[in-house]
Amino acid sequence: MKKYLLFILAVYTLSCNSDDELSSNSEFSEFISENKIDSDINFMPVEIYNTNELQEPILKLKLVTSKIYPCINFSLSTTEFIKNNELIIRFEGIIESEICLTAIGPAMSYVDLPKTINKITFINGNSIDTYSIEINQNKISISPIENRFTNSLYNETFRIPENSFAYVCGTNTNNTNIYSDFLAILSENPSFEEFEFEGEGRIPYPLSSDGNWVNHPSRYFTYSNFEKFKDLGNILNEYSIENIEENSGVTIAIYSWNNINYYSWIDN
Repeated sequence: MKKYLLFILAVYTLSCNSDDELSSNSEFSEFISENKIDSDINFMPVEIYNTNELQEPILKLKLVTSKIYPCINFSLSTTEFIKNNELIIRFEGIIESEICLTAIGPAMSYVDLPKTINKITFINGNSIDTYSIEINQNKISISPIENRFTNSLYNETFRIPENSFAYVCGTNTNNTNIYSDFLAILSENPSFEEFEFEGEGRIPYPLSSDGNWVNHPSRYFTYSNFEKFKDLGNILNEYSIENIEENSGVTIAIYSWNNINYYSWIDN
């Protein structure tokens, strides 16, 4: 009798789950297709640039497969729909490049992320995942509603502040003073004000330099005068000539919110 009751309970549970899935799918029946991909998907909001010129950041959703492919330049094929304030992303397949960059890696793609949406739905065959999303001037917050095959890499992501820049410096072990010396130049400039990203969330600027003997933590500033910020390129040039020896293991980079970047190793 006990085994019979357990059997009935299991059938009932499966039936309920099936009914829930059918009910969920019926809401998106017009968007469901036979196309699907054989991989889970990781995703995160990012702000990127599509040119090397002056440009404000563009808000995108970065999609990355958990599955690794034989070529690092494979991409995801998707179709996007907007329904009221909901972004619906349907996965169509994997696009294999004609020229294989011979390194393994995930397939990747970017889709536009409208600032007015409050919900994201992913469709992969008959599987449907949904998330709530809040986008404001300071941060992007994502919370799962139901997820089976997708994973939000960051629940909180800071936006790139307007009129901001990051100071990113790496040194060798015998010239670490360069980091603090140039930081002092920035701090003493009345047009620049240092700030920190407060609270939890992924910071959109580099957290530190990379590949140096000493990778110092990045520092973040806003500027009140764009012309003063433009002068920073010349200031960095002069400082580099006077203080940074060639092949000394020192790099200084300034990354700005609108894609203006300065580097110690080239003429700005």
